Amino acid sequence: MNETLEGMARAIFKDWFVDFGPTRAKMEGRTPYLAPEIWALFPARLNEDGKPEGWDEVKIQDVLELAYGKSLPANDRREGPIPVYGSGGLTGFHDHPLVEAPVIIVGRKGIVGSLYWEHRPCYPIDTVFYVRSDLPLVYCFHLLETLGLTEMNTDAAVPGLNRSNVYRLFVPNAPVPLVNAFADQAGAIRAKIVANLVENETLGTTRDLLLPKLMSGEIQLREAEEVVEAVA
Repeated sequence: MNETLEGMARAIFKDWFVDFGPTRAKMEGRTPYLAPEIWALFPARLNEDGKPEGWDEVKIQDVLELAYGKSLPANDRREGPIPVYGSGGLTGFHDHPLVEAPVIIVGRKGIVGSLYWEHRPCYPIDTVFYVRSDLPLVYCFHLLETLGLTEMNTDAAVPGLNRSNVYRLFVPNAPVPLVNAFADQAGAIRAKIVANLVENETLGTTRDLLLPKLMSGEIQLREAEEVVEAVA
């Protein structure tokens, strides 16, 4: 289900900010397929560069910051609930975060350009960047997906992502009201994804609690079903 939801948000972003679908539809005289207030935010024509009229281009450095994670050796980690992220994803847990939620993590060393969305406060280590921006982070996440970061390795020995190279990339400068309209839709999708993750974690914890009791005969199947129904 979460893969489907991710695909929906990605498809909306691509239509609005990569393919410029609504503007193309206006040029071809097709029927509007978005809410009127959103439809009105798209220009009626593309310019000579193939972008919606009035949309100039800006560098990524004008859109977001790739901040460096901080070293946290395994021996320095203390038991806690805070996810620790490296370029390969979740690497363990710690007792306090480096950044508050939500967080976008970008692989810097090792797995170049990997992207992770974390809905909890977390600790990005020094093999990754994390994103800061005045724009909605859900917009920044899908924008980063379109940049081909995984193909931007600059180091021969240990794969690495050069922040300066990313900053020099140009992207369409979509109007803020449209960015916010996307964030409203994609944010609702992201909230459903997070709710599914939380439900999975809850059910997993319940399973781990009940299975040994079932196998030992401490509780019966009907009792276990009642517990699952109560937490589902």
